[in-house]
Amino acid sequence: MSDTIIAGLALLVSVINVVLYFRLQGKYNEMTRTQMLTAQGAIETQVRNSISDATKEVLHYATEVEKNPSSKVIQQAYFSAEEMYRNAYEDACAKYLDRKIDVERFEKMYKQEINKLVNAPQQKEFYATNQTTYASTVAVYKKWFSQS
Repeated sequence: MSDTIIAGLALLVSVINVVLYFRLQGKYNEMTRTQMLTAQGAIETQVRNSISDATKEVLHYATEVEKNPSSKVIQQAYFSAEEMYRNAYEDACAKYLDRKIDVERFEKMYKQEINKLVNAPQQKEFYATNQTTYASTVAVYKKWFSQS
């Protein structure tokens, strides 16, 4: 009889362990999901800030070039700012392709901007070649606009 009681208690302890395991596993999964979403949000904020900062730089140096069009230093700074702008979009598109950011939100936020960037007359030369250094931007552009 005592063997039956011990076996019953062991079964009860095992059932309690299984219940607790599944509860903790659910909490762990939720914590992991929250951490992933937090990291994704941080990456999206970084992307947004990078693009915003690069846009401000381009606008700043475009204004400076208008004020002093003969300055080679200002022209070089402007070209560097444009490159930083293209690189910001390239980095963002690479993160999109790697699915490190919310792809639906990224498309809603940047679809038209990427279309304008790739088709802008002053930028077209950087995206029209087969050997572009902006392969991620071109890949995203083709993904969104070759099916249209």
